[in-house]
Amino acid sequence: MTIKSVLVPIDGGAASFAALEQAFVVADRFGAHIKALHVMQRIADGSPVGMYNLSAEMRKNIEHTVESSALDTAQELRARFEELCRQQGVGLGERSAEPQLGATASWHQEWGRVNDVVVAYGRISDAILVRRPALKKSTVRRARLGESIEAIMLASARPVMLVPPGAVAKQCGKVAFGWNESAEASRALAMTLPWLSAMGAVTVMVSEKRQPRVARLVEYLGWHGVKAEVELLDGRGDSVGESMLNVCSDVGAELLVVGGFSQGGARQMFFGGVTEHLLEHSTVLTAMVH
Repeated sequence: MTIKSVLVPIDGGAASFAALEQAFVVADRFGAHIKALHVMQRIADGSPVGMYNLSAEMRKNIEHTVESSALDTAQELRARFEELCRQQGVGLGERSAEPQLGATASWHQEWGRVNDVVVAYGRISDAILVRRPALKKSTVRRARLGESIEAIMLASARPVMLVPPGAVAKQCGKVAFGWNESAEASRALAMTLPWLSAMGAVTVMVSEKRQPRVARLVEYLGWHGVKAEVELLDGRGDSVGESMLNVCSDVGAELLVVGGFSQGGARQMFFGGVTEHLLEHSTVLTAMVH
């Protein structure tokens, strides 16, 4: 699955516009279309605590005020989005069926619950770009953004690309791929194989335990025209996730691809905690696939 449709949720914060800047680069590289999505919430879409004791007229007035404010905010964000597109030379409007080079973009706004709307759009997109939360480990899973990223990754069944805070948008010519022979890693491989084929350099990262069998993966990639180098995760750092980021730094990777999952109440994570570590610490554009 090559990248032809990129979804970027826009909530008005600097983080979402940082993700949009990276989306411009990705879309330009693959000749893709960007869908900027802003979700507006009515009181009924949230938790209307304190509304039940009000009169019907007061509730109606408050709801009208909230909706009017949401529409005004959406209009301001759309104007900012369109100005950024013009600055980047990105064509505005729904993309035609005719093939063309470069990026195009369109604005979309919907009423509803944020996660539900983003997941619905995400399921018919090739990739979803968001900025990863710059939060402490003790709070990343409970904060709204951390929970949204996980919910989107689990429910959309599409690659979620995390843009590191403060990162400069890059062309992604070098990619590192985390391989642990799991179903999630295999799914990530299948979804991003066309991406790997377009990269200038591909590095496969494996643990020492799996090193004897990694030649099979290298051969498979070769059948698809991908020449891959292999790097061993040698245990540098306190976790596998840290070791992966160290390898990315060593080889100059601009994109990291991993499979990630959360399972039941225990929330067991890929590579024994890699997903959680990358949600908090990744310094490189990171594509996660559930």
